[in-house]
This record gives sequence, C-alpha cells and structure tokens, in this order.
Amino acid sequence: MDLTRFTIQDFGLLAVLILTSFALAMTLATHLSVLRVHARGRAPKRGPTPPVSVLKPLCGVDEGLYENLVSLARQEYPDFELVLGAEDPRDPALSVAGALRRDFPNLKLQIVFGMPAVGMNPKVSNLTALSQRAHHDVQLISDSNVRPDPDYLRTLVAELADPGVGLVSSVLSGTGGKSLGARLENLHLATYVARAVCGAEVLAAHPCVIGKSMLFRKSDLTRVGGFELVRDVLAEDYVLGQAFRRAGLRVALSAHVLRTVNVRRSVGQFAARHLRWAQMRRRLAARLYWGEPLLYPGPLLTALLVLLALGAELPFVSSNRLAELAVLALIAKYASDAWLIRVINGTFPRASELPLLLLKDIGMWGVWLVGALKRRVMWRGHAMLIGEGSRLYPARQPTPPEPAVARA
Repeated sequence: MDLTRFTIQDFGLLAVLILTSFALAMTLATHLSVLRVHARGRAPKRGPTPPVSVLKPLCGVDEGLYENLVSLARQEYPDFELVLGAEDPRDPALSVAGALRRDFPNLKLQIVFGMPAVGMNPKVSNLTALSQRAHHDVQLISDSNVRPDPDYLRTLVAELADPGVGLVSSVLSGTGGKSLGARLENLHLATYVARAVCGAEVLAAHPCVIGKSMLFRKSDLTRVGGFELVRDVLAEDYVLGQAFRRAGLRVALSAHVLRTVNVRRSVGQFAARHLRWAQMRRRLAARLYWGEPLLYPGPLLTALLVLLALGAELPFVSSNRLAELAVLALIAKYASDAWLIRVINGTFPRASELPLLLLKDIGMWGVWLVGALKRRVMWRGHAMLIGEGSRLYPARQPTPPEPAVARA
C-alpha cells in the first residue's frame, strides 16, 4: 500500500472505516445484551412480598400524572403505601395527589410538601423527606412520569429474595408519543438507552442505574451512606448504584420493562434532557464518554458514504463495493433498532419513524459534543454548575426559572 498516494480524504475514509467497524461490532454486542436481559423475564420471578413504601417525588403536573399514580394504586401486591411529595406547597401536582386520595379511600397514602433543602440536588431533598416519612424498610423510588404494569412491584421485589442484591433498577420504554420530540424520546429509550444499560450489565458487569425506578432496603441505603451521599450530585442514581456495589451488594437489572409516558415534548426539551444526561456521563466516566460515538454507527456510515461520494478511495476495496456494504450495514443497524423497539415496546416502530432513528443519532452526536464542553445545567428550574463526579455547584449568574412544567 503506497501511503504517499493517499489524499486527506482517503485517510479520512480509512479512519471512518475503522471506527465504523468497531461501532458495528458494538451494535451486535449490545443487541444481544438486550435480548439476553429480556430473556430473563420469560420466567416470572416469585418470592417473599414484604411491605413496600413507594416514594413518588412530584414537580409539576406531568403528562398523564393522575393515570400514572392510578397505575401504582392498582398494583397487584399485598401490602404497600404511596408517599407522594413536592418541594413547593403550591405545586399543582399536590392537587392531583389529593384527587387520588379521594378516589382511592382505602389506599395507604401520605402526601408531603414543603420539605427543606438538604443539598444542591432538589430531587434528593424531596426523597430524603419522603423516605423519613415512609413506614417500611423496603422502599421504591418511582418517578412521576412512569406508568407500570400491575405486576411491577411483585416482579421487582422478587429480585430482593437474593440476599446479595441491594438495589434493583429497571429497563425503560417510552409510550404515547405524538409530538416529534416525544417520539424521539421514546425511540431513544428503546434503542440507545436500552443498549447502554443492558450492554453495561451483560458485557461489563457494570451497573448503570437510571433513577426512574430504584428499589432497595432503607437499612442497606443507610449502610452505604444514605441520601446524604448524593445530596450535592446530579447523577444520584448512578452514584448510589456504585455505592451499593462498593459495599458488596449486587445491583440487579430487572427484565421487567417500565413504561414512561412521553406524549408531547418539543425537540428542544428532548435535546436539553439528553444534554444534561451527557454532561453527567462526561463527568462520571470521562474515558468511556469519549467512546460513546461508537454506539451510534449510523452517522459514521453516513460520513463514509459522503466521503466516497467526494471521491475518497481505498486500495484494498473498490469504492462501489464499499458503498454497497455501507448501505447494507445501515439497513442492518436500523433493522436491529426496529427489532429492539419491538422487544422493549411490544410493537415495531411505524414506517414514518424509521428515518427519525438516523436523524436522532446524527443529532445525538451534537449533543455528545456539547455535553463534553458545557458545565452549566438547568434542572427543575434550578441553574447549577456541574463538576467532576457530577457534583453540583451554585451557578455564577442568576438564571430565570423554567416554566412550571415537570421534567423527569
């Protein structure tokens, strides 16, 4: 191979081809990881059913909030209570909680509000107060936009039958998407997020906990440092998962798919949410963060086709053959995504959503790049700066609060 005859475009094509090969290998590995986790759910788990306190932090009225709360009130579980709370006593979500109390008079329900701040993370302040009011040792953090199936509690609690398990998290799906941003959110949960969470579990035995659903014993939480450990970090879910692991307690990933409701969300809201998640990941595991583009082979394959169209070539394969292979790889990648969406959501995506998968992945490269550089985060109306380990600091400049619309 005569490298002296290579142009800059040719070197770029070779680099993109190498990266694309790794990315396609990761696509296959993470696809199989999701299928492996899903297969564990075919045999329903049963075990002891200790009483459970469900901690439900509220902030604004999420889409379908009442129906989300009803799905928990109707759990097929012998003994549980709901502990609902909002930081602001005037939060409209508290009226929805009151409607639930009225409509389910036999439900064990507590409503808490006006909790004091214990640190920079407002969700942790909320959870601290809710946990203190809860009556049971087994506690479940359940975000306000989740809508679980009736066997959700029973399935998660069964994981705690193993005394070595300290924390149980869930695979997420998205449902109800009508706006473009909501459809992107739901597609992303069933593809990239499912691949990342299941891949970390199966390929690296590394728990990647998402705080929308976290089951634990309060006694174990106290043992690993309690909510005090995460009162000043943004990624309280991931940090708690690592704390349980360091304490010798296993973090289990339940195969039970937990639905989140995303009906109307703007593209800007979708991007802002995943920018915040990217900022967290960048400061939790910097070396792994720089490899994240390898979980998005679509943009790499697109770049490869663009370089071929511009005349770049390689001496060991014809340009036409390489273009054919790239197109086949694109089809295979998004066929893999469509299959995973069926596994996670129960149905294949609509034909109109297939092009969105590639456009979403291209956009997420931009989110990834900005997440590597940006330190300022906006969350639940609070402006903060994020540092290493996702530690939060007061923002230097005052920022107007966001509209009172709930954000998970």
